[in-house]
Amino acid sequence: MSSAMAATGLNTAEAKALINDKTVESVGARGFAAVTFFSSDGVYKKSSRGDLEKGVWHINEDGQLCQRPDGESTASCQLIVKKGNVWKLYKIPSKVTKPWKHKRTFNKILDGNTNNL
Repeated sequence: MSSAMAATGLNTAEAKALINDKTVESVGARGFAAVTFFSSDGVYKKSSRGDLEKGVWHINEDGQLCQRPDGESTASCQLIVKKGNVWKLYKIPSKVTKPWKHKRTFNKILDGNTNNL
């Protein structure tokens, strides 16, 4: 993925509107399914492989979704890019010469906390 893809990434307002107070069904780059609820108060809850993860989320000034699980000191941030009918998350390396790394694909985005997470 080239840096030219940056033009297709969401801006801060678009990214927040996409997931704020929504449940997202997704698949990670290694094939693991997850369901995540992004509450409007900045807390997320993710269920994957029988485990429940909780933490905080925000959209940074570059439009990247940043998540910090409880107990962690730093957040991981990924750019949300629309590819066809799905949304993909990419880790953007600090060196522009390195390729973007696909992390997760959002398959379905539903209003509210549909899975009661």
